[in-house]
Amino acid sequence: MVAANSTPSCLRCGKNSLLTDDVTGEQFCSKCGYVVSEKSQESGPEWRSFQKDGGADPARTGAPSSLMIHDMGLSTVINPLNKDASGKPLSTSMKSTIERLRTWDSRSQVHEPVDRNLRQALSDLNKLKDKVSVPANVLEKAAYIYRKALEKKLVRGRSISAMIAASLYA
Repeated sequence: MVAANSTPSCLRCGKNSLLTDDVTGEQFCSKCGYVVSEKSQESGPEWRSFQKDGGADPARTGAPSSLMIHDMGLSTVINPLNKDASGKPLSTSMKSTIERLRTWDSRSQVHEPVDRNLRQALSDLNKLKDKVSVPANVLEKAAYIYRKALEKKLVRGRSISAMIAASLYA
């Protein structure tokens, strides 16, 4: 597919007719054929699939980040089993490397009181969602408000349930 480019004019003929070939990545003039650049940077998603079965959706974008998760859904999860992706046992050297990674991963998890408060508040907010049938966008906004209150140190000395109610009401 060939798409029109935002750069308006050709360097050789001066016409406003630069196009980009999506397959080859070349940027060229449709009037004189002059190739302005050999390869342009791909701006779309990568469509290769690295799964065994090919996967239904080959885009590698992952889950969206969410304010309803204490780390916004951006944490790393290391499998506790000492097996590789194909199910084979890890070698001894790889086991020790993975064990060190697990140690650092656990150290990087939530240990500060403010982070524990946020985790508890978001957990309670999620439980409240099921009881009251609150839409997801309202929950995201309530989580945003609670995070802002926590950032401005307005939560200290108040109960988590009261602050959740206030952020949900706002």
